[in-house]
Amino acid sequence: MEENNFSGRPYLRIMFECCRIYQRIYRDRDGMFYEGRCPGCLRMVRFKVGRGGTNVRDFAVY
Repeated sequence: MEENNFSGRPYLRIMFECCRIYQRIYRDRDGMFYEGRCPGCLRMVRFKVGRGGTNVRDFAVY
């Protein structure tokens, strides 16, 4: 995935539809995944960083 235009650690913006809560999740230290949990129900999500990536920064998790 391409780096976002913001300084600091790359992140994705996630809407956890399970609890209707927005949260940022950050890339792991190895740069292989974006990982995080819903702050309401603690559901875990993991997005693999792939070749070519995407410019999309906002996702909804159902």
